[in-house]
Amino acid sequence: MSAINPAEKSASRMARLAGLSYALYTAAGLYITFGPIPSFSRLADQGAETETLGFLFRTGLLAEVLLYTFVIVSAAAMYVLLRSVSHGGALIAAFCRLIEGAMGATFIIFKYAAFAAVMNPELTPAFSGEERVSLMLLLRDVTSSALYFLLIPMAFGGVIFFALFFRSRYIPRWLSGWGMFTYFIVGTLAASIVLYPSLEQHVMLFFLPGALFEWVLAFWLIFAGVNTQRLKTSPPVAD
Repeated sequence: MSAINPAEKSASRMARLAGLSYALYTAAGLYITFGPIPSFSRLADQGAETETLGFLFRTGLLAEVLLYTFVIVSAAAMYVLLRSVSHGGALIAAFCRLIEGAMGATFIIFKYAAFAAVMNPELTPAFSGEERVSLMLLLRDVTSSALYFLLIPMAFGGVIFFALFFRSRYIPRWLSGWGMFTYFIVGTLAASIVLYPSLEQHVMLFFLPGALFEWVLAFWLIFAGVNTQRLKTSPPVAD
């Protein structure tokens, strides 16, 4: 019985870590999108349920922190897995996803600032009620619209990662091709919405196949892993 090649063992671990990270941040994204997170307008009512609504909003902030944390973990795992295919390509893709995570963390801070202004009026004593609401609405719009800016480096990094998967055949080429197509569509739609905001209400459904792809990829990497035989038969490709 032959010993397991250390490179194969490392690749299998990194593939499963990437898959687990994809599953966790996709689940966090679903909670943020469809979970019981109250809107800023509900928080601003300051009714009897304020404490409960504040707690639910904090769960959304925590979900966002987990989302961007696991985005970066998945990018690191994919970099380790794919650097033997193209070190430069894997590095560029990982940095693109790191930019996504950094932008996401910045937007979380803006969102928390709006949340604090609503929940703790004593923090802004110089503001009238209307001024405080205007500040909250401004920060809310910044964080909601800025999502499309971070989708652009995310898409760029995703296309590169799955182009490397396509080249290496570590996963089936149909899955790699689906990934490249998915991230290309996401990036194109995000750039279009940045340029033409009125398109947002007409194209949101086109983002759903991206979520489906991420679930399929997550389960594939967790349970099927990567084709480690390609590590033996495919030497590193020069950049």
